[in-house]
Amino acid sequence: MTDNESGNGTNTAAWRSHRIIPALLVVAVGLIFLCGNLGVQLPFLDWANWWAWFILLGAAWPLSEAWERYRAVGTVDGAVAQSLLSALAVAMVAMIFILDLSWAKWWPLFVIYGGLCMLVHGPRRRRRDGAR
Repeated sequence: MTDNESGNGTNTAAWRSHRIIPALLVVAVGLIFLCGNLGVQLPFLDWANWWAWFILLGAAWPLSEAWERYRAVGTVDGAVAQSLLSALAVAMVAMIFILDLSWAKWWPLFVIYGGLCMLVHGPRRRRRDGAR
């Protein structure tokens, strides 16, 4: 008997799949910190900016939403693309800090990001009653 059949109204499989991406990202961040504590030098990791890994965790939720939407509709639609772009924005900020990159050099990435968002959202159509 599944959880839905038992009448408690939850779907354990859906709950687990919805949280797999955030959970895996938290595990990955924990492993990276453990490596640092054990003296394992990771070439991409600047421990001076260890806090930036927590910013990267912010990408977990939109990635999870994108995955769930993709599984539901079976294709990459506007909602999937929008969630992916949200995750990308958070990841870009985090990686600039993690890799200690220059904002003065990499700011055009955010202009590109803005253009991608415009493509995903597309033109807004007016409804007949004049509302958007």
